[in-house]
Amino acid sequence: MSYVVRMPKLGVEMETGIVIEWHLDVGETAEEGDVIAEIESEKSTAEVAAREDGALRERYLAVGEEGPPGAAMGIFAPPDADISSLRAEVDVDSDDTEEAAEGEDAEPTESEPDADDAGPTDSAEEPTQPSVDDGTVRASPRAKRRAEELGVTLSRVEGTGPEGGIVADDVAAAAGDAGGRTIREERTFSGMRSTIADRLSTSYREAAHVTVDREVEVEAAFDAADAAGEDASLTDVLLLAVSATLEEHPEFNATFDAETETHTLYEEHNIGVAVDLEGGLVTPVIPDVGGKSIDELARQRGRLTDRVLDGEYDADDLSGGTFTVSNLGVVGSDSFTPIINPPEIAILGVNRVRERPVNTDSGIEFPRHITFSLSFDHRVVDGADAARFLVTLDETLAAAEKLLD
Repeated sequence: MSYVVRMPKLGVEMETGIVIEWHLDVGETAEEGDVIAEIESEKSTAEVAAREDGALRERYLAVGEEGPPGAAMGIFAPPDADISSLRAEVDVDSDDTEEAAEGEDAEPTESEPDADDAGPTDSAEEPTQPSVDDGTVRASPRAKRRAEELGVTLSRVEGTGPEGGIVADDVAAAAGDAGGRTIREERTFSGMRSTIADRLSTSYREAAHVTVDREVEVEAAFDAADAAGEDASLTDVLLLAVSATLEEHPEFNATFDAETETHTLYEEHNIGVAVDLEGGLVTPVIPDVGGKSIDELARQRGRLTDRVLDGEYDADDLSGGTFTVSNLGVVGSDSFTPIINPPEIAILGVNRVRERPVNTDSGIEFPRHITFSLSFDHRVVDGADAARFLVTLDETLAAAEKLLD
């Protein structure tokens, strides 16, 4: 059987996938179950396997190119099979996509490429199209974006792409020559990094971000972590303290739907804990933190963190969060503005531990403190609510031994 290889959907929140490797060149064969490609979504990777014996007859997405779930990646069929109907199916999909794009946010151009020119490509650069610059310059969409970013006039750039078209590297080279800057390196966003950028930009643009800071003494929290045993850490005590605080302030354990203006509060405290990977931060979710003992929490958090660091996590590990904690204290931050992870309405930033001089009856002492930075969506809760949340967190940590009961 012949079929169109399509971009798989990795979880309900996946918006786009990027091809990170093809295991077959066009014309090469594979057996059923063999991996023919690897793709990366916003937060995970997956292998695409052959559904039966056959050959990769066409390739529509090159390495580095992306598409939404269901997008045509290629055609897989027996070497001698007629694939004209599958090609037509892909052409129809492309036409539908182009018509939708034209209806939503098309840009005027002097001319459009003929439909007969459409076809598979193995190039990582986007196809060149007539530029809107002056009606004669040919430049890829990526090159146009780079020209806008770098302030380069396309008509002055010498193209090295197909038919003399201008590609992104040509624009970068021209920028270096014209501006007296030598480019050291260009880092193109991966699927994960690109999606992180899009989601956080959307969050900051749409939510009314406000951050409130409070410095809290944490000597009792350190004592509780020591008393809990070698598997537990200060992080686990902090998570239990956050859960106890959410119990007192349930309006923060919530999501917000701007379309329906619905503020949804949840019973379980499903707390996301940001983990720093090479490609960016991911936020695996620990479900029902308040229903766990500190030993159970420490074990589950450890297993989940290991899976993320080993790249073995999936979309389910990242979904269902009701509140997020991000710890930059491990890299030395004193204060920061964490960005809310939508559709949640709040995120708690944890900063580094510092000793502060305190005048006591016994003289000057230096107990350890942490500054907590709470970002919240001001459309949903107010600054006074956030201040009260941090007061409760302070009081909970001051009596941290009770969290071990």
